[in-house]
Amino acid sequence: MILSYKGPLTDVLLSEFSRDIRSKLQDNRRVGKKVFSVFMELTQNVLYYSKEVNHFGDQDKVGTIVILQLEDHYKVITGNLVNKNAVPLLLEKCKTVNSLDREALREYKRKLRDAPSEGESRGAGIGLVQVALTSDNLEVKIKDLGDKYSFFALFVNIKK
Repeated sequence: MILSYKGPLTDVLLSEFSRDIRSKLQDNRRVGKKVFSVFMELTQNVLYYSKEVNHFGDQDKVGTIVILQLEDHYKVITGNLVNKNAVPLLLEKCKTVNSLDREALREYKRKLRDAPSEGESRGAGIGLVQVALTSDNLEVKIKDLGDKYSFFALFVNIKK
């Protein structure tokens, strides 16, 4: 295990996590850069979109981040609460990204860059496309948590 964390995310923590990840992955710089890139994209998604907030101090967003080193790949996992009504759009974006090959992903990324953003979306899915360009397909799991929220978990594999 390279990293396992659940709690409020702060700039100081992200800086420490970043330093730790780079240190642990310095033996294979090419793959280490990919893992770090995916970690940053997915962690930014948690920071932007998590609906769970730490109510002490600065009201930081709360999420889960795990990075595993397995025999032939690394697995980056993030999870956070989302509004239940956002789930269909999240699933559709992931399905679209997973359906595209590398060249189609690049074209889709260019198209998204020129498109207006949707509602509270800051990047219109560009981050997910970038993650898919760096890794295998995105794996999504949703856990219904009642009337208002769902837990959104994203699993990404990066070959060694």
